Amino acid sequence: MVRLRFWRHFDYVLLVVTILLTAYGVLMIYSATLGSPDPALQPLWRRQAIFGAAGIGLIFILAAIPRDYQWLGDFWWLAFLLAVALLVLVFFFGESQIGQVSGWFNLGFMRFQPSFLAMDLLIISVAAILGRRRRRRSSTNPPLFGTPKTSLLEETAARPDFVSYLASVVMTLGLAALVFLEPDMATAAVFVFMWLVMLFTSDVRPRYLVLTVLLGLGALLPLWELMADYPYMRARLLGFLNPGSNPDVKYQLEQAFIAIGSGGLLGKGLAQGTQSQLRYLPVRHTDFIVAVLAEELGFVGVMLLFALYLVLFLRLLRIILLAPDAYGRLLATGTLAMILSQAAVNIGMNLGLLPVAGLPLPFISYAPAALLTTMIGIGIAENVVMRHKKLEF
Repeated sequence: MVRLRFWRHFDYVLLVVTILLTAYGVLMIYSATLGSPDPALQPLWRRQAIFGAAGIGLIFILAAIPRDYQWLGDFWWLAFLLAVALLVLVFFFGESQIGQVSGWFNLGFMRFQPSFLAMDLLIISVAAILGRRRRRRSSTNPPLFGTPKTSLLEETAARPDFVSYLASVVMTLGLAALVFLEPDMATAAVFVFMWLVMLFTSDVRPRYLVLTVLLGLGALLPLWELMADYPYMRARLLGFLNPGSNPDVKYQLEQAFIAIGSGGLLGKGLAQGTQSQLRYLPVRHTDFIVAVLAEELGFVGVMLLFALYLVLFLRLLRIILLAPDAYGRLLATGTLAMILSQAAVNIGMNLGLLPVAGLPLPFISYAPAALLTTMIGIGIAENVVMRHKKLEF
């Protein structure tokens, strides 16, 4: 059992805000599905609550593992291979759930989207590559001339070299490509964003950052040409630039704008929104749950959500700053980037600031696999902060 002295560093504020966000999500899913004639939607809030409770249990399990988070880095290659295996198997045994995206396993009691678990596995792998410690030979009492008589191996942190940088590129783009081919461009973009944030915080040499920018700009045209084989993706992007060119996107955005705009300061009341309860708003329990929240709880409800997210992000940032080594810092950074990117995309598309994408709002949208994935990231971050040994209180 983990020693009691470690628990003094457990971030209870992070745990409480995680529970509050999960409860907020269960409440909004209940409200969004309350008036639905589809019986399959009625128990979704209960399922979200069950998976949320399981996720809280995962946080404690990951935090209480006797060995610290360093053991994850010893098996980074296994984590990466597992991610590849899951994303390959879904092409053969997966099924289509939403639109043309076929990236789910039907497990009976839930539909499991492996791309979310692959996010955690990518964080573990990339953090190990970019934050690994290198061994160098140092001498004891070196002579003035000649070679030292005795030497020993020291482990020292080092900036990622080109091999580490290139390995992280190949790993990230490999997983992102598999997700892109599902096809799921939005989730693939999250993989790339997480890697970029981790790369930036890994003390990588500036020339590698410049190379990354040049490669990204050079990939834009080939990527657009590749989308010709996936009209679904191009339609989403063109619908963002010109909503009138895509009736489906135009309808979704119009209903979201009506819902958000009609909420006012305090909203129409829980389960009282016209756009959500009369089912004008599509996929209201997943993609457009922010619009449901804004209509029913108003500006105050949205600000409460933002306040909870702000506390969550600040606590993760605190863990990043307190992390005792590069690997721990990158693990927490990856978790923060994973949550932040999904929240930004989901909220942005509800406001018409980003293309409509099938990314859930962390903790709030009905997405059991995404919820458990986020909880795993939180649990690993808790393990990091519990062993930072910098603050005694």
